[in-house]
Amino acid sequence: MMVVAGTAAVLAAACQPAVGAPSPEPTRTIAPTTTVAPTTVSTGKPPVTTTKPSSTSSSKPSTTRPTSAPAPGALPSGVVPAPGQVGFRGDPATLKVVDGPGNAPAGTTWSAGVLRVSGKDVVLDKVFVKGGVEYNGTGTLAIRGSIVEGNRNSWAAVLGNSGHLDIRDTTVRWKAGDGGPNNKWGNGAIHGDSTMTVIRCDISGTPDGVQNGRGNSTFEQNHIHDLARFGSYPNNTHNDGIQNYGGANLVIKYNRIDIEGPDGVAYDGTHQNAALFFMPSGGNPSANLQVVGNFLAGGGYILRLGAPMSGAVVADNRFGPTTGGWGEVTKDGGASLKQWANNLDNEGQPVRQP
Repeated sequence: MMVVAGTAAVLAAACQPAVGAPSPEPTRTIAPTTTVAPTTVSTGKPPVTTTKPSSTSSSKPSTTRPTSAPAPGALPSGVVPAPGQVGFRGDPATLKVVDGPGNAPAGTTWSAGVLRVSGKDVVLDKVFVKGGVEYNGTGTLAIRGSIVEGNRNSWAAVLGNSGHLDIRDTTVRWKAGDGGPNNKWGNGAIHGDSTMTVIRCDISGTPDGVQNGRGNSTFEQNHIHDLARFGSYPNNTHNDGIQNYGGANLVIKYNRIDIEGPDGVAYDGTHQNAALFFMPSGGNPSANLQVVGNFLAGGGYILRLGAPMSGAVVADNRFGPTTGGWGEVTKDGGASLKQWANNLDNEGQPVRQP
């Protein structure tokens, strides 16, 4: 395995999304500061616990307070999901379709192919939104047991410009065959300046899985995979599973984040940046980050830790192969770790603390 420090130039080469509609990432070259030979390892995956999927019954969207309890048959806590174990796992025909002004739920409006939500607290429960969802409220947008399918009318499948997004047991994806987002640089399936709670979701089909500019957010037991790769250098996507721009108390635990190519290559020389990319700034430093118990695969480096960062805990993670890339982790010199423990490479060997 390879661990390289001092990558400030690489980590500083993307931009923080602006308040409101986030700005796209500019071109950035993904390269190590020290020349290192690529490492080739086997492609084995860590064992996971399986559970039997359950069906989800149909009901209309509501504005009542959502339940935070897992649905019957949901993945047990503390388990990294296998493909197909999270997201909406019932029959899509049972969901209420939302695809135009005539069926927009209370507290929302349909405009230009996007479901726009501005109410203080709104719940979308058991819906199939065939278009993006944009939240501009001051409370919480809760999405439960649903499918949200972004398309070229929307910046992201779910865009949070304010307030809080609370998304659970939901599939968030890009419409197949739609040609990809209007802006191909770094749009996340879930994207924006809202604080976020995202639990047991299946996320795919956009250049980034999640882009978020705040702390005080939790991402737990999600499966992020099959990110969209467009273009050739220098006009290409720069894929990240989760890209964060700083903030305190960010928790990322028990997720499966796999941005490898379909051929199992971690980095194809152009597109994949990192499974987890933390890029705080002086105005929004990272504090008390927790990266615990995840399976992480894909990227020039699989984990990138930027500065300023303090109090970070990185423990009990399993890394995938580094084929085509430079190693499991790189850290900026100004990033401080509180704990680094029991992080294993693809062959079960300890990954050295950066």
